[in-house]
Amino acid sequence: MLAAACGKPSGVNARHLPNPEVVDQHGRSIHFYDDLIAGKKVVVQFMYTRCNGICPAATASLLELQKRYGDCLGKDLHFVSISLDPVRDDAAALAAHAQSHGIGAGWSVVSGAPDDIDALRFALGGYDLDPAIDAERSNHSAMLVLGDDAKDRWTMVNGLSPVPAIARAIDRLRKG
Repeated sequence: MLAAACGKPSGVNARHLPNPEVVDQHGRSIHFYDDLIAGKKVVVQFMYTRCNGICPAATASLLELQKRYGDCLGKDLHFVSISLDPVRDDAAALAAHAQSHGIGAGWSVVSGAPDDIDALRFALGGYDLDPAIDAERSNHSAMLVLGDDAKDRWTMVNGLSPVPAIARAIDRLRKG
């Protein structure tokens, strides 16, 4: 990898990803890295369950992709949606969100302590470099983080891109 050739760490795997305890839409307490990311191919979304902006559109794209990948979800591909509103998005809110959208197996919707969610945002690149802009939560992006943890390969794709374009990025990730 180019970054490694320049003497910089090349990935965001266990060396860089926090492993806080989070709660999922089933009310289970799990560890972010150990249970959701380690050794897996993942698509990570940052979202709000009560968003009236870009989140519904990005979630709709993931729902189309859920249909496309069907039985592969939860086996060789995993979706993870991280709530950016951990104060309001408890397990009940996550469950309601998952149920209302038809989120199925292989797709975890999680929340956690505010500081832990911020640590995950920063580790996965889901923040703005300008602290004032980053502090305004309505400025969140629809970027999806795609990763193959086993190969330490990570990239991003715009969650508002046409679904076929997102699928092509996921297919490249899956093929390795």
